[in-house]
Amino acid sequence: MTGITTTTPKSTAISACGARTSGTNPSPAKLRWGSIPSHGPVEELKNNPVTPARAAKVVVKRERLELAQYLPTREAASAMPAWFSLAMDLALVTGQRREDLTQMRFDHVVDGRQQAEQGKTGAMISLPLDLELKCMGLQLGAVIDRCRKASTTDFLLSAGIRTNSPNGVLHPDGLTKGFVKARKKSGITLSDSPPTFHEIRSLAGRMYEKERGKEFTQKLLGHTTEKMTQKYLDSRKKEFILL
Repeated sequence: MTGITTTTPKSTAISACGARTSGTNPSPAKLRWGSIPSHGPVEELKNNPVTPARAAKVVVKRERLELAQYLPTREAASAMPAWFSLAMDLALVTGQRREDLTQMRFDHVVDGRQQAEQGKTGAMISLPLDLELKCMGLQLGAVIDRCRKASTTDFLLSAGIRTNSPNGVLHPDGLTKGFVKARKKSGITLSDSPPTFHEIRSLAGRMYEKERGKEFTQKLLGHTTEKMTQKYLDSRKKEFILL
């Protein structure tokens, strides 16, 4: 199979404030200190003896999407508008981000390749139409052919010409909302931080790594470093170490 080609173009301030007094009436602070016998000069307290404490920031990581969750969600998507189920298939077979999926056009297919420029990194990805995720039976060219039958615009994924989209392009949030709807319809058990449509990208990366290796997966995802790819391949769950 032809390979993938890639080119990469308050503070918080804490201060101690003294109490203000008016007239000749002593402040409550002076009354308290006046009742304590003085045995010598009292040194001025220059530093706040209480060390400022800041609550630890808890970062909740979004749950990774597993195949066991993807499959029932994809099945539920079959009862939704055709563009959404196609979006899930296109995301899985290409491993691209929401924003890049919604910008894919039919005229970006050149010489048997789907050309895609990643909006986040500027990476230029050239995906061969025979790109295949074998374990899922998905081939890019076949998915694009199905997109041609469903789309009435220049975009692979489209809900048609609308008032808020005169050229038929989808907003990336439409993919996110569609995934939430399909996920709920699937009836799968969810955590407090359930996976979103974006996690299809990580799932694709993990599946391609098993089939094609890490180097191929790094090119597919458009990463310039192996470290970034490894973040996507992290399943974010406890796993047994095989000895």
